[in-house]
Amino acid sequence: MDLRVRGAGVLRTIFLKKMANNKKKKYVRMVRCPNCGASYEIGLLHCPYCKSVDDYQDESEYLEDLDELKDKLEDMPEDVLREQTKIQTMEAAKDFRKIFLIVGAAAAVILLLFGAGVFIDKVVMGNSDAKMKEKAQEEYLWKQENFPKLEELYEAKDYDGLLEFLDNTDNPGIYDWDHYPLIEGLLLLKYLPGDISSLEDLERNNETDSSHYLDVQAFLFRDELELLFFDCRKAESEDIETIKGMSGEYLEDLETRFALTPEELETLEQKARKDMGSFYLSECKEFLKNR
Repeated sequence: MDLRVRGAGVLRTIFLKKMANNKKKKYVRMVRCPNCGASYEIGLLHCPYCKSVDDYQDESEYLEDLDELKDKLEDMPEDVLREQTKIQTMEAAKDFRKIFLIVGAAAAVILLLFGAGVFIDKVVMGNSDAKMKEKAQEEYLWKQENFPKLEELYEAKDYDGLLEFLDNTDNPGIYDWDHYPLIEGLLLLKYLPGDISSLEDLERNNETDSSHYLDVQAFLFRDELELLFFDCRKAESEDIETIKGMSGEYLEDLETRFALTPEELETLEQKARKDMGSFYLSECKEFLKNR
């Protein structure tokens, strides 16, 4: 009988200890993953099953950290807080000074380059205000003296005389003469026979695959196109008619030698109207190369 009582007492003691140990265990809160629905211990940054992030939990932890920082600031002694604020202000001032120095240095370089450009233009190149006025005066006097001579040659239809006059002057005032586009047309007509002759010599010598052949071909193509679309220039109507009347054989050469399609002609005409009848040699070369 004593043994049974004693055994019951031992079992009761073990049971009570086990219950006490269970009470001492920490209660673990669980959360449900919003992605896969699995339950896992709160505090984990990722679901251990699907590895997704619990945004709500991240936000809660961020707010907790923010509250903790706020508490630390409130508990910080006033003199320490003041010192920290002073340090941060000084660092901000240093950063501002660095930015100011960089901007100031950039502005100084720009001003220096501008000043150097003005110096080169005014002093080295001789384009000072006084020089510019002097050049303008010289150009004006040149026009007063020579435009009447040009008009005489024009009225007499002395086209060779106009080209000879052009060869003997380098004054930019001639570009302002009303009939200067006529001189441009006459220059085209002057150089075309030489271009055709050079091209035919290369063809006779079987040098059609050379780069020189393409260059000469591009020169000829450009000049004949400028004759074809001469009416796109800002020229007097009678001057356009004059050049057109003198261009017949070269326009026939353009038609037979290059055999432009209607689509190509339309494209080239659009370009001529856009650029007032002028064509770049490089563009003509590229056009011929890629046909």
